[in-house]
Amino acid sequence: MQMQGQDIENKEWILTQIGKEKMSVSVEKTPWIKLSEGKLSGFSACNRLIGGYVLEGEALSFSKIGGTKMFCQEVADLEVQFMQTLAETHFWKYKRGKLCFFDENKKLIMKFKVKK
Repeated sequence: MQMQGQDIENKEWILTQIGKEKMSVSVEKTPWIKLSEGKLSGFSACNRLIGGYVLEGEALSFSKIGGTKMFCQEVADLEVQFMQTLAETHFWKYKRGKLCFFDENKKLIMKFKVKK
């Protein structure tokens, strides 16, 4: 199934993999994102997430990524990694039921599934 950019918008996408690591934290601590009309929202493992994005064909980039500032020791490393990896995103593709993000070299950096 070939998805268009508008098909990935207005859905909540829960992180299933970052780099080569599959998510092993509880569902309540798993990061998720939502893309809607150029605005990024979501949850970064501890804090609410906000920012902007540009989606043009297979190109996807995020800007002004920020959020609330609570500290959660048990997921601090995941949260930092998630925010940094979002900033490295340049391309997206939907395959086998997963939304995949790629860096500028088209290396897979994250996978998401639709949040139920």
